[in-house]
Parts: sequence; structure tokens; C-alpha cells
Amino acid sequence: MRLEQKVVIVTGGGRGIGAAICQAFANEGAHVVVADINEENAKGVAEKIGGQAMGVALDVRSPDGAAAMAKSVFDKFGRIDVLMNNAGARVIKGLMQHTQEDWQQMLDINLTGPFICSQAVLPQMMNQKSGNIINVASIASFMGRPNRVAYVAAKSGVLGLTRAMAADLSGKNIRVNAIAPGMVASPFNQSFAEAEDTGPAWASENLIGRWGQPEDIAGAAIFLASDESSFINGSEIKVEGGWLAARSRSGEEPIWDE
Repeated sequence: MRLEQKVVIVTGGGRGIGAAICQAFANEGAHVVVADINEENAKGVAEKIGGQAMGVALDVRSPDGAAAMAKSVFDKFGRIDVLMNNAGARVIKGLMQHTQEDWQQMLDINLTGPFICSQAVLPQMMNQKSGNIINVASIASFMGRPNRVAYVAAKSGVLGLTRAMAADLSGKNIRVNAIAPGMVASPFNQSFAEAEDTGPAWASENLIGRWGQPEDIAGAAIFLASDESSFINGSEIKVEGGWLAARSRSGEEPIWDE
């Protein structure tokens, strides 16, 4: 098992992609800490995983809450090997409909949250001279998307945060990387995946030709959390079916000679 005995924290682990990552980490032998703003969801996922899995309430916007979470993990397991900054939120509104509250909420949860949680676990990682932080970015980190101005700004910042943290932690044996999901059929995108107009249409837009599943993101997370990725640092893995890599316009379909 690739993560045997490693202690991993997954923020936003109470449902969707986060819950799939928690289960996948546990299947690889990790001791999983499910951290979520919804304590009931966090404990439900931990109970489903079983073993020494631990569910904790966490608002990633709270430095005191993150510090308390990190202490409780260390008190139980004696170390922290992996932090997966997965918690996220999204506001979909027109540019002029975004309020300052919307803007601040997107920055606080999607960008400041990973910063706060990383600061909470880094003292222990530096003490044990090893660690691994994985931030969740987005396809919105690479291109403008309509009606998501604050979300796009925050997720673009996640890539900068990832690279800068990796640079600051150089020589500490602590790696920092990111995963950028595309359209994944999780609760985050459920309304789009199930809608008659966007469901099939959006599935056909990427090179794979289907919606992503939470387990697709979990596979990339396992790789980055494991020693198999030991020479990857300050980088990102796009898990989006090739949506960012290439696409054809109408009438531009690939030509095959039989």
C-alpha cells in the first residue's frame, strides 16, 4: 500500500471529491483525518472508513480552528504527513452582481484557507523533517470563466501560493503541489451534470468525452501523496479530460483515413 501508516488530513472531506479522496487514502493504508465545516458529514465519512479515521469540524478560514485541528491530529497520531487542501466554495454571479462579501468569501475559503491550514501543520512537518501539501486548484486557475470572477481570481492564486510555498520550503523535505480538476460530477457540479442542456454537452467538450468522477481526482491525490511523486514539487496536475489541452470547433473534427 502506497500510503501505509501515513497520517493525512483532507479538508472539505465530508462529501464529494473530498470524501472520495479520504476513502482512497484509507484504501492505501493511511490514517485519515476528515476535516469539514459540517462536523456531521466529517464524522460520517470517518465512520464509513473505519479503523483509526478521525472526523473533525473545521472552518478553514479560522487560524485558531486550524491550529486546534492540527494539535488534535498530532495528539492522536504523533505526526502529520500529508495535508490535502480540498475545501472550496463557488459563487456564480455576473461581474456586477458580485458583492464585496462574495469576493471576500471566495478568497477566504479558496485561497486564504489553504494558507491558514498549511501554516497550522507546517511546524510539525518541519519538526519531523518531512511532509507533503497538496492544494486543489481548478481549470479556472488557467483561464477566465464567465460569471465566476472571484472564484477564478482565488483559484488562480492557488497556483501562485503552491509555487511560492514550494520555494519557501526548499530544503525542508516538504513538497507542495496542486491538482486542478475539471468538470467533475460531484455535488459541486451536480446541477450542471444532471441538466439536459449542460450534462451531455459539457461531457463531450473534453478529449475523453465524459464527465470526471471524484475517483479520478482521488487517483491523482494518491500519486502526489505517495513517494512515487518524490521528484515533483511546486507543480500541478490537471485532471480535466484534456479540456485545457485541445479542443475542436464545429466542422473541425479529426479526419481518419480508412
